[in-house]
Amino acid sequence: MNAINTKILVCCHKKDIMATQAPYFPIHVGKALSDKDLDIQADNQGDNISEKNQSYCELTGLYWAWKNLKNVDIIGLCHYRRYFDFHNQCRAGFPQTVFSSEKFNDIDLTIPPQIIDRVQKGEIVIAKPRNYRRTLIDEYCFSHVSEDLRTLQTILKESEPQDIQDAYFKIMIQGNELRHYNMFLMRWADFDEYCNWIFNLLRKVEEKTDITHYDPVQKRIYGYIAERMLNVWIEAKKKHIIEKPVIWFTDAKDILTHYNRITYKIRCALNNFAFWILKPHKQTW
Repeated sequence: MNAINTKILVCCHKKDIMATQAPYFPIHVGKALSDKDLDIQADNQGDNISEKNQSYCELTGLYWAWKNLKNVDIIGLCHYRRYFDFHNQCRAGFPQTVFSSEKFNDIDLTIPPQIIDRVQKGEIVIAKPRNYRRTLIDEYCFSHVSEDLRTLQTILKESEPQDIQDAYFKIMIQGNELRHYNMFLMRWADFDEYCNWIFNLLRKVEEKTDITHYDPVQKRIYGYIAERMLNVWIEAKKKHIIEKPVIWFTDAKDILTHYNRITYKIRCALNNFAFWILKPHKQTW
């Protein structure tokens, strides 16, 4: 029996800790915009969209893999400090656990053979979902540019089949669970189908959207949209999923920043509490 060729992209943009042993495959995303040399595969070689990294984020690495890797059976994506927890090392019930970067070499990032076997049969590994207090469409409009979702929805109605539209309604308009980070592990055949769909969809949104005035955070628009549309695609295609929590390796100062963000979000939630109680509303599609 031939060995299963598995590659998991490790998206990087600077020198840092990263998984380098197979099946992990470090890739420098946004290399076309960087003068750094990370001594790893760059996403500006061959057929690529590396110059779009500011708005496509890790998707420039995804696109490079789709167009340039050959003879791969199973493909995945993670980040240089974020990985799937395949061995129950995270806190039970949490979608993400923070570990000090000093523990990087102590954590088991290997993929159990039974996971590979299930993915071979068509299941998809995806991040354990985070639950929001509001629907995902409300959450997107609260955190990002709401007009971008209107553009997306118009395109979905005009050009996408009913299964995609129904999945969008279920995930974005009715649902409040989001599997983050564009992280996954799937068969190449599924990956090829997904990339054909998502990059075509994002191109249509890009053609109708002016982001020249966006700040650096909101310029990540296509990474944000894809993060949600991966959830939609999986729902539309009725894929069986394997949910795994995410391990986030970080430094002490970043842990503090992380919890400052949590405090900020709590304040935002409290500030909006009266609005949600006193002015209930219903999304339309």
